[in-house]
Amino acid sequence: MNGFLRKLMIVMLLAMPLGVAADGVTFDRIALTLSDEDRILLDADIAFDLNDTVAEALENGVPLTFETHVQMRRVKAWVWESDVVEHRLRTVLQYRPLSGLYELRNLQGDERLSFATRDAALRTLGRIVGMPVVARAELDLDAEYLVRINVRLDIEALPLPMRPVAYIRRDWKIASDPWEWRLRP
Repeated sequence: MNGFLRKLMIVMLLAMPLGVAADGVTFDRIALTLSDEDRILLDADIAFDLNDTVAEALENGVPLTFETHVQMRRVKAWVWESDVVEHRLRTVLQYRPLSGLYELRNLQGDERLSFATRDAALRTLGRIVGMPVVARAELDLDAEYLVRINVRLDIEALPLPMRPVAYIRRDWKIASDPWEWRLRP
């Protein structure tokens, strides 16, 4: 089978309809593609809409940690079976009052990016390009898999004095509804 047809078989693109969101996070576009190296890659455009409470905390220098959770498991897996793959992408968004810049910091690496506006930082936070999910060779080609993605604000990463309020108040519950897709490699 030629490379184009193999890629065509694995490419799944889903444009989520507007309004599919849960308190501040919307999936605008998600795509799973097969790379030339036979790896399944994730591309996503995620929109963040911070409410007034969270935006005020950010403007006062409180770092916000967002976690993007990607997992893949067999569709007919038993409850006790482990996931085929599980990734947690953790990124911190923080406003630096002295410089007037917003900073994004990837907690898995040393990458730091600075932005002049909050909107620019949030757009970059929501853009995932070519994230390796799994090598196709690791999957059973006869099995069907469920890929699940969700995004949330990590309340446990807030400064300790803010956590009790964040647990109680609904406006700190910034999270997406899970996005799920069946995949047959």
